[in-house]
Amino acid sequence: MPSNADPALGPVLGTTARADEFATAAARVRGGYDSTAAAVVDTLGAVLSADDPLPLLLHADAYSRWAARRFAARCTETSRRLRPSDSVGMETSELVRKFAIASGWRGPCYLLGGVSARRFLRIARRFAARGPVVLCDVLPLDPDALDDPGCAVTAVLLGGPEPLRVTGRQRVPLLRALAEERGPRS
Repeated sequence: MPSNADPALGPVLGTTARADEFATAAARVRGGYDSTAAAVVDTLGAVLSADDPLPLLLHADAYSRWAARRFAARCTETSRRLRPSDSVGMETSELVRKFAIASGWRGPCYLLGGVSARRFLRIARRFAARGPVVLCDVLPLDPDALDDPGCAVTAVLLGGPEPLRVTGRQRVPLLRALAEERGPRS
């Protein structure tokens, strides 16, 4: 399987919404996924493969807050019995597990929560100083949904030989943080 980690390809944004809702010159946009998990699997697959044991940094903040609210709401539902899958499903790492199973990828993964997209990017830059790293951000589109909230998933390779440049106004926090950086960075 050929490597997908080509920085010249730039960021990839996958969404459960229509692709034109997130159209941006800053990323290759893929739309219309039927679930958050499907969007994560395919978006990460556009950047990583089994041949890419690169580290993955997952910005787990917004998705984790959504999953915790969903879990709390399900705990109070008297008409429904809580299942083990309810507690496992709230873990953001479950999205990465689905990608790893589907692709065969076996690189290290670090989940970061409780930080802004800018702080996440600063931490990622420290990782990238030691070698290439893939960043992923999962942003729920409907944070109040009790079912799949729909999402925008951003995946980008940092630390490649070519500088990464993102310009213009961006709707997705990770791309916005990249666009707000000053000067060329890789």
